[in-house]
Amino acid sequence: MNARRRTFAGLLAAAALGAAVLAAAPAYADGPGDCPSDVACLFYNSGFQGSYFGDGAGNSQTPENYLYNSWYTFGGGNGSGAGQYVKNNAASVYDYNINYSVTIYYNSNNAGPSQTIGPDAGANLNSTLKNNNASQCFDFFQECR
Repeated sequence: MNARRRTFAGLLAAAALGAAVLAAAPAYADGPGDCPSDVACLFYNSGFQGSYFGDGAGNSQTPENYLYNSWYTFGGGNGSGAGQYVKNNAASVYDYNINYSVTIYYNSNNAGPSQTIGPDAGANLNSTLKNNNASQCFDFFQECR
């Protein structure tokens, strides 16, 4: 095989490998924990450490107070905080949803001080909300309040 054909064959192989890698990539960026791609994951510790709790709906415009009822506890990852209640115990949040932001509220029913975490992003909760989380809402149409 001459040099020109080897170069062309090499370029084709590299392009095929690149296409295979892109096709295998998930539709969302990898974040901490094992939460599905449409949820917000609340972590017991700052920096997305410790046990976590994956919140569901993904397009809910209503307060998600039910997540904070006394029977919902951190359990994912089985790290520090496992078995602790989610309400008033979250220190960081990662929003795996690629379409909507999630807002964490100090009070029930989406009231009081809040912090919004953008799609496919995470943050430590600010000093007002750290271990003081009582409700949350995905900002489907920016109408969580």
